[in-house]
Order: sequence, then structure tokens, then C-alpha cells
Amino acid sequence: MSLRSGPLKHENFYISFPHERVVQVTINRPDKLNCIDKATSREIAKIWELFDEDESLWVAIITGVGRAFCTGADLGEWNAMNKAGVVNDMSAPGLAGLPRRTGKKPIIAAVNGICMGGGFEMVANCDLIVASSSAIFSLPEVKRGIVPVAGCLPRLTRTIGLQRTMDLVLTGRNVNATTLHEWGLVSRVVDAADVVRTAVEVAETMCNNSPDALIVGRLGVRMSWEAGSVEDTVSDLADQWYPQLVGGPNFAEGIQAFVEKRSPRWKNSKL
Repeated sequence: MSLRSGPLKHENFYISFPHERVVQVTINRPDKLNCIDKATSREIAKIWELFDEDESLWVAIITGVGRAFCTGADLGEWNAMNKAGVVNDMSAPGLAGLPRRTGKKPIIAAVNGICMGGGFEMVANCDLIVASSSAIFSLPEVKRGIVPVAGCLPRLTRTIGLQRTMDLVLTGRNVNATTLHEWGLVSRVVDAADVVRTAVEVAETMCNNSPDALIVGRLGVRMSWEAGSVEDTVSDLADQWYPQLVGGPNFAEGIQAFVEKRSPRWKNSKL
């Protein structure tokens, strides 16, 4: 099943295509501040798998309806599980398939409002964050006897630093989008009405580029982020991925288009 041929409306989210090469997932549970139950989490995780498999889709966006982006897992569901003696599964890829996603294509978080707990863990592993100037971020787990263990602790530490991450994790306090922009996590802060539009514009800009280069460039950055050795990352890129990039049609097309002073005509990536 491809995303284009599958259902667009689901119980707690819907799918759209704001550009021919872009898929958008919109969490649609505003009465619950877009918290995500386990069934919805599995459904959205499957969307990212299909996104990676669909050669015609190059970039994805995730956002929310209403005043929240996502407030994490459904704690009502967690409470029922606790009473039943069921331990919540924290295995990869995590809530909505994002906190521990590897994947191969970029996902942009368009943070339209409140982003807490598991929602923060989701965006911490997205490839780029566009946030509303009114968006609020927090990791309030410490106030409920929980620890955010799905990936954001090491990711935030590497991105914004140890002391800033400690501040967020041990106090559970709110921070705004401007602060996280200054700290280097949020890429763009815009008016609330412009969040999704800006994310789509960024995605369209990405789609003007080679899809092969998007995949390999993203991989190189993420390997650099997660690996302990610069030289190992460089070697993997040069030895394993660069030959595949050069061997594909888009490498030759990009060079030829430059020489001929025209826009390149990219083909869908086979990587």
C-alpha cells in the first residue's frame, strides 16, 4: 500500500499532500491536546515506513490541530495499563514512530502550539523544527514520576548542551520557541498562522534539490550527531555512500545542468 492510495483520514490524524513530493501528517485530537494513544502511535509509525518506501515522496511534515502540537502519550491509557499491571513498551521507534526513528528521508516538525513530554521527544529527533512564536515546550515527566527515556535526553544534550538539558529535565519548566531557537534546537520561529506554510516552503526548497543528496546529506549529519568518531563517519560516507551517490543518475544530471545553465531534472531516488 502506498500513502497516496491509502486512507487519508484516520481516527486521530489525517494525511495530506501540500506538494507533489511532500506528505503531511496532522495530529487531530484537539480535545485531548493531541496526546497519542498506542493504536494511533502504531498507525503514524507505519506512515513513516511507507513514506521512506515511496520514491515519489521526498520530505514529510508533522503538525497538530488546535492549540497543541502534541502533549505526548495518553496518560489516561497509561493509568489503565498501570492498574492492569502492564508495563508500557518503550522500544524503538517510540511515540508515533519518531523519538528513535532512523529512516532515510527528512521530517520537518511544524510545532503549532503546546509541545510537551513525548511530543518534545518526537520533535527532538525530527530533522528540522519550525515553531510558532507562541509554542511552549516542556519535559514535565519529572512532575509525574516519569523520565523521558525514548531518546531526547542524549539528543538534547548533544544539541543544546548538558546544563540546558538538565534545566529542562530536572525542573520540568516551560520554555518558549524563541529560547529554543537561541539554544539551537528550533530552526525558525514564525507567527502561529504561518507555521505550516513556512514548513511547506522549507520542504519545497528541499525538493528543488537532488533527492539522492537529501538522503545522503541527511545521513551524514545524523551519523555525525550520533557517532563517537568523526573519522568513522567520514569513512562510512566516502566508502559506502558516496559511490552510490555518484553512480546514480542525479549526480550526473546536477553537473550537466550546471554546465548547461539550466534547472536540473531530478529523478526519484533509488537509494
